[in-house]
Amino acid sequence: MIDAAIANPLRDPKDTFRRYTIFGVCAVFVLAVAKDIIIDETDWERMGTLAEMVKTALFFLPEWSFFPQTVLPLLETLLIALWGTILAVGVSVPIAYLAARNITPMPWITYPLGRGLIVLSRSTHEIIFALIYVSALGLGPLPGILALATRSLGFLAKTTAEAIENADPGPIEAIEATGANRLMVFCFGVIPQIFPIFVGNVIFQMDINIRRASILGLVGGGGIGLMFAEVMQNLYYGRAGMIVVGITAMVVVGEFISNRVRERLI
Repeated sequence: MIDAAIANPLRDPKDTFRRYTIFGVCAVFVLAVAKDIIIDETDWERMGTLAEMVKTALFFLPEWSFFPQTVLPLLETLLIALWGTILAVGVSVPIAYLAARNITPMPWITYPLGRGLIVLSRSTHEIIFALIYVSALGLGPLPGILALATRSLGFLAKTTAEAIENADPGPIEAIEATGANRLMVFCFGVIPQIFPIFVGNVIFQMDINIRRASILGLVGGGGIGLMFAEVMQNLYYGRAGMIVVGITAMVVVGEFISNRVRERLI
């Protein structure tokens, strides 16, 4: 039997002191930064009293008579999210093929290329993509669709490439042994293994894109965000509150539908 003193040795007091010293220094640093950002950089006088803040918040009570005018922009937002996701799905599959180390055709060239495209997509915010596309294509839903697609393909390609790398090599090797080409190996040896994961990620990305599409209109990407920017500029706070209610309802309905679809497909 292993001696208890050996199995559970006491921690060296120097290690304990060093660890808690590091924790203390990190805590002091975080508190100092929080004080500078939250307390010193906040205009507390402009914020006003609690009663004034409540009074301002009441300006945003929904103007229910404005709801019919939000239906079409909400539908446009939903379609922007849908087509952005569909376009991302189509582009992410070949990128994932290149970025998967175990099946990429030319590892020294295609693997860095695929991973580089994933990093570029994931490291840039969709608002930046939307500004680029709006400047090139003008205002409207198309820049919003392209911005969502460009931002989404990084997540889908990365998760798909990782699923491919973790796939069981047995079916892949068996199909390769029959003399099948790379396309046949990918279609019949890889896709059946990763399909449930891929579908789940696509549904998850669609949920996220509905939320993202709601704000792209603020920079000219179309949808309900454009209407929200207009009513805020004109100080129609009640209408802005109604738009927030509509966006929330759309997100809740989308979440409900996506959960049902996920349960049936996976």
